[in-house]
Order: sequence, then structure tokens, then C-alpha cells
Amino acid sequence: MRLYFTEEQKKQELNKIYLEQDELLLEGEYVEGEGRNYMISGIATVEGERYHGFEVVFELAVDASADLESIMNTDWEWYDFNF
Repeated sequence: MRLYFTEEQKKQELNKIYLEQDELLLEGEYVEGEGRNYMISGIATVEGERYHGFEVVFELAVDASADLESIMNTDWEWYDFNF
């Protein structure tokens, strides 16, 4: 399942994730997955450089409803990405 962020959700910054440990800001375009395993794709900013089509895979700590707000407001168990 692929869920795209609406313009309203973007205005509320629901699509923005800051990964402090990696000093990475991700502005998501969509989330894809099911159960507890998901991938968010968008534009990442790392050390002032912007990377388009950047993907972060993650696993939710607990089950969430299959809607963007529930997914994005649930803590992650782990995440990973590649440049």
C-alpha cells in the first residue's frame, strides 16, 4: 500500500522527520508498506546537501492503523537508509 501526503498534511509538517543521530531531515512524499514495516520516500537534507528519491525503511514499535497520521505518529523500533 502506498500513501501520499496531502498538501494539508505537508502544511502541518506531518511529512517531516528529523533523525537527530544522523542529522538528517526528510521531507516525505509518500509512505509504503504494511504491518509494522514501512518505507518513506522523499527529499533528504544532510549537511546542507539535498538528496531526491531518498528512502528510509523503518519498523514501527507497535501496530498502527493503516493511515498516514497513525503511521507517522508511532514510535519506530529501528530505521535504516543508504545514500
